[in-house]
Amino acid sequence: MSVPTSVLKRAREDASVKQSEMATRLGVSGSVISRLEKTETTDGVMARRYLDALGTQSAHDIAQFYQRDWRVTDRPSFFHPDREALWAAETALQAMDAFTHSPDYDRILDGPASQIRSNLESAVAFVSRLDHGIAWIGPVGVGKTTALSLLTNLVVPGKTGAPQPIFPATGGRTTISEVMVRVAPAYGIAVEPMDEDAVRALVGDLVEGMVVKEGGISSELDRAVRNMADLRKSRESDPLREMLEQRSGVVDDVVEEVMGRMRLQERRETQLILSETSAEGLKWLSDHVTKINFGLHPHFSLPERVTVFVPAAVLRRTRYELAVVDTKGVHVTTQRPDLRAHLDDPRTLSVLCTTFNDAPNADALKIMTELKAFGSDALEKHRVLLLALPRGDEAMKVADGSGMPVESVEDGYYEREQQVQDSLRQAGLPPTPVIFFNAMTDPPARTWDKLAGHLDLLRRRQLDRLQRFVEVSADLIANPDASKIEEARRAVDAEVARIVDAYANLGPVVRPAHQNLVTEIRGGHASSINAAVGRRGAWSNFPVHHMVGVGLRFDANIRTSDIFAKIDGRLESLGQTFSSLPEIVAIVDALREDISDWRQEFLARAIVIGRVAFKPHLDDAADLWDTLSGYWGRGDWGAGERYRDAVADALLKWFEETPELVEVRRKVEVRLGEAWTESVLQKLSEAVGEPPTAIAA
Repeated sequence: MSVPTSVLKRAREDASVKQSEMATRLGVSGSVISRLEKTETTDGVMARRYLDALGTQSAHDIAQFYQRDWRVTDRPSFFHPDREALWAAETALQAMDAFTHSPDYDRILDGPASQIRSNLESAVAFVSRLDHGIAWIGPVGVGKTTALSLLTNLVVPGKTGAPQPIFPATGGRTTISEVMVRVAPAYGIAVEPMDEDAVRALVGDLVEGMVVKEGGISSELDRAVRNMADLRKSRESDPLREMLEQRSGVVDDVVEEVMGRMRLQERRETQLILSETSAEGLKWLSDHVTKINFGLHPHFSLPERVTVFVPAAVLRRTRYELAVVDTKGVHVTTQRPDLRAHLDDPRTLSVLCTTFNDAPNADALKIMTELKAFGSDALEKHRVLLLALPRGDEAMKVADGSGMPVESVEDGYYEREQQVQDSLRQAGLPPTPVIFFNAMTDPPARTWDKLAGHLDLLRRRQLDRLQRFVEVSADLIANPDASKIEEARRAVDAEVARIVDAYANLGPVVRPAHQNLVTEIRGGHASSINAAVGRRGAWSNFPVHHMVGVGLRFDANIRTSDIFAKIDGRLESLGQTFSSLPEIVAIVDALREDISDWRQEFLARAIVIGRVAFKPHLDDAADLWDTLSGYWGRGDWGAGERYRDAVADALLKWFEETPELVEVRRKVEVRLGEAWTESVLQKLSEAVGEPPTAIAA
């Protein structure tokens, strides 16, 4: 047996034994222990001596754990929170191998044995990994950056000595990009900068907004651009407006001068690294991240994304290896690819942040409604929770059921949670966990434990699946009733074949893909729509191509929801028919779970199909974009509603009346049919028999 030396070192530290004392117990010099603990692994003999010398229960358990014979799956760390469940799977797989190679094994059992093994291995693959993400999502100014920093312990002493976030957080409209926090051996910052064309487009939006006195860019980006170009405005003057007047209002001339003043050729740095041993690591991070965010660092351009690296000991402790993401504030639309990626990731917990009095706010409610409408499994698989952020004494102002003020903060939280759940129920949404955190008064560690604990729920499904198939494998080995199992398998195969045949076709389009885009435009922000128009749809805050893809997903979900319900019902009935055979019941139940995952794969492919199919035609539609550009700045269109409607109407007409899009829609249907066959029907059929033939064009 060899043991990772890091495990030995941690066992020593947990026992509060110093290296010098350890050396004395082992009868060696301190330098021997020091050199030993710098190696990656320790051989079995020395590891046993080391652990015996510690003499703790943990040391005994470690020795026992590393004596186990792992032959099928990879041995996890002793400190893996689910190591015993993984060992149960390992022993089950070893027993299955011995069973299938024994002289008494009946080849009739190949099918169920293979499926049991496959399910065990897939559950192990998920559970053995400890990497997870927590994505914080919320509107501008809700306080998510402050909450994230306090709860994860990413804070530095403020001027008054009170902890303050290492990230810029000053009441909203502060952070200009997504920020991700990852664990690393040393402190560091990695920046993915905007390309020069994207920066130029932002400067153009800023200057044009000043000319037409409408639109522009967000205040946080405005500030960063001005800082980079040394054009900060004050109460007395605005040097950028003065420059515009000097150039007679010629936008292009001003844009070129601003770009020159930003000196992008000198802003090529993409990373900074500091030693882990620095006691000022968090302060160093805070200073540099703040400068980069505000455009004050002379070596960095505007960031598209910032990744912050911190030693593991800095973050508040959790059982998992976390990537913590502070997303860009939701301001224009909830249908952004970056948010979609987090919400769809099976290993990420999405925290929807909302103010206390508005919980659930409009953005959180829209996100959750869209998850349901687009067929996402994020809600049912516990990947979403609400974080309500009270300020001051808001919790004490809540009235109880009798209309009287509550007597404690906890009572206020309870009453508010009941109101939140009522709002969700009225919106047709399932109950969703709600956590409360007052940054001024609530203990961050206690709230963090509640939040991080939801990762356990996220993993629960795979742990349950693992345990179920451990039990089923034991039952198959102990009671291999080959004839009954074969009869049942034939019935399962036949029913799956009938299902594949019955639902081979998706049926006609219910809601055209472009309808989602049109709807978003009618309810969007005029300035953001204009920015998207200026970039021919390629604007991260209003991504036209992505919205068309989401529209196809919406349609695909409508067309298949009833099909999935019918397939699930037929499989459930099949499981009930063979309830006396646990092997068959487990396989059928696993198929039902797998189909839920395959559904997500199919719907995710729908987004890509819609985006890829229409993007080239949108990109090449110069006349369309020129026409839409001419709509902006018309003073007779009021506050923007007429502008939005005009853009929506023009795009609707373009999608419905452009001749070449008829063929595009036909190809979309073919590709969606192929995705349906490959992602759902073929996988269902392969799970029990031969794959189906792809749908013909």
